[in-house]
Amino acid sequence: MPARWRGIYVLIPVALALVASINTLWNNFASDDTQQVLNNVFIKSFKNLSLAITSSVWSFVSFDINLTAQPYYRPLFSILFMINYALFGTSAWGWHLVNVLIHAAVTLMVFVVCKEITQRRWLSIIAASLFAVHPVHAESVAWISGVTDPLMALFLLPAFYFYLRYKKSGRRYQMALVLALYFLGLWSKETAVALPLVIAYCELFHFADSASLRRRIIRLAAMAGLFALPTAIYLFTRYNALGTLTAQDELRYPADAALLTIPIAIAKYLKLIVLPIGYSYQHYTPFVTSLVSLRFIAPLALVAALTIGVVMMRSRLARLAAVWFAAFLAPALLAIRNFDPEYVAQERYLYLPSMGFCLLVALAVEWIAARRFFNFSERAAAAALAALLVIVWGAAYVRLNRTWQDTITLFRNCVEVEPESAAAHSALGSTYYFAGKLLDGEAELRRALELDPAYPLAYLNMSYFSYQQGNADKAIDYLEQAVSTIPPDPFTRSRLANIYTQLGVLYAERKEPDRAIESARKSLELWSRNVGIYYAGLIHIRLGDYEEEQKRKEKAQALYEQARPFYEEVIRRAPTKYAPIHLSMGSLYERLKLTDQAMAEYQKYLELAMLDAPDRQQVEQRLRQLQNAQSRPQQNAK
Repeated sequence: MPARWRGIYVLIPVALALVASINTLWNNFASDDTQQVLNNVFIKSFKNLSLAITSSVWSFVSFDINLTAQPYYRPLFSILFMINYALFGTSAWGWHLVNVLIHAAVTLMVFVVCKEITQRRWLSIIAASLFAVHPVHAESVAWISGVTDPLMALFLLPAFYFYLRYKKSGRRYQMALVLALYFLGLWSKETAVALPLVIAYCELFHFADSASLRRRIIRLAAMAGLFALPTAIYLFTRYNALGTLTAQDELRYPADAALLTIPIAIAKYLKLIVLPIGYSYQHYTPFVTSLVSLRFIAPLALVAALTIGVVMMRSRLARLAAVWFAAFLAPALLAIRNFDPEYVAQERYLYLPSMGFCLLVALAVEWIAARRFFNFSERAAAAALAALLVIVWGAAYVRLNRTWQDTITLFRNCVEVEPESAAAHSALGSTYYFAGKLLDGEAELRRALELDPAYPLAYLNMSYFSYQQGNADKAIDYLEQAVSTIPPDPFTRSRLANIYTQLGVLYAERKEPDRAIESARKSLELWSRNVGIYYAGLIHIRLGDYEEEQKRKEKAQALYEQARPFYEEVIRRAPTKYAPIHLSMGSLYERLKLTDQAMAEYQKYLELAMLDAPDRQQVEQRLRQLQNAQSRPQQNAK
């Protein structure tokens, strides 16, 4: 092959990435896209650009403190969505096109990095081609809001490439590029913190050569010092935006059970990466609670066997590929305590780790081809094996893209993959209800309860939709049935807490103060999270408003005073840039006749809220009214 044609080889994996993903352009918005794109006032104006750096991804959802309190700090994700909205508005095809182009660019970088590691063009083309069409990537590419992992990879792969170049040349500007790209990766998604782990392995083992262990440790310490700076800057900006570095409010499940669940989660991830079947938005995985459970012992034995196999590998490349896979999967495994059982294993978390797996498969293809099992040349045999994998994986990838057509097709696929999953039926039922298919929705929710009479979300959904149809009594009945059916334990407490919170809100609406306050109390006993505290305050305010309407002002004021410490606690624990709580607090201070404090809270809200926030003008008008009301007595006194 003439040398001038060899450079064109790189277009093969890029073209495969485009061809395998292009059918996503006919998809609509799905799942979180409804909120993140269609209902996101934040991304509709570049006036909010600074807020991308100083607030959380969900800060725009002012009506739902549950979403706003989520600890997701991803400024470049928000900025990308601003750019997308400016270019495409609400035309879904444009958003999908951006995802496809990012995936193609990442595929190109997979080739470049593999080429730099291996110095073997043909092997790198095989690895990148397999990466381009691996069906596990459908969630990250076909789902608009799933772009965080490809976006992160778009920065981390060049960072690793420049690290490899730096190891050869020692040029400082290349190390500066590594650190800058690493920082941008962190601003795309927090799991970018795994890159220094891979580099630490390279410093200690992959590039060991003849250097002594002491020399390698010194070299590693110097490298760690360099990575400390961008990491510290990231942590500072994260803390400034969220008021916390960790997701303390989201630690839903026991730490010991989360640790015991890690092996089975790894086994599920390995199945998803190896076998092109069973892909779904949900992979329901109950937490493991016993050391002697087969659900712990069997996957632990598998993980141990694979770990021993990696350690004993003779190929440095294979070991590095395995370390890459493990390091970039580790953050998702360590965060299991934050995930509900439906989402213990999530396919998008395999996007960047899969480069290590694809490199391992490419090495296996090369090894098989070298054995000459067939009457072909080694190059032809490798090409044939790689082409077979590309066809099989690519076909699965193209089919999976269509499951992301919209939210209904997404959850229909969940039911098809796991027909006995109460979680899948409940999610599909909820989706049907929101789409106006009430009978289908009710049928799916009832099916969920048939499969698991103690599945909390089915009761919550049945209650919510009964209330939306004007039947508050039936909504309460579903929740009461839930609390009498679901046993309280460390694995149900978070959802039982939400059920009690909803009961409190409904009882407050029915003007039953004792039951409302008792429900709020039980909710906080089960799980003292920010959302529950906020609604406990709101329940007291609604009860106070009712007493105010009945001209029982002393009772009303007493209830408002009881609401005050709840809201003050929310302000202490909520993200520092969460504006809506100050609006709520200002309204409460007005009820308490504390005008100065109310004005201060309204002013704080205006400082933090988006410039085009829908209720901004109303707050400004109310603030002026209070200021004018205060100035009149002073003028009269003069």
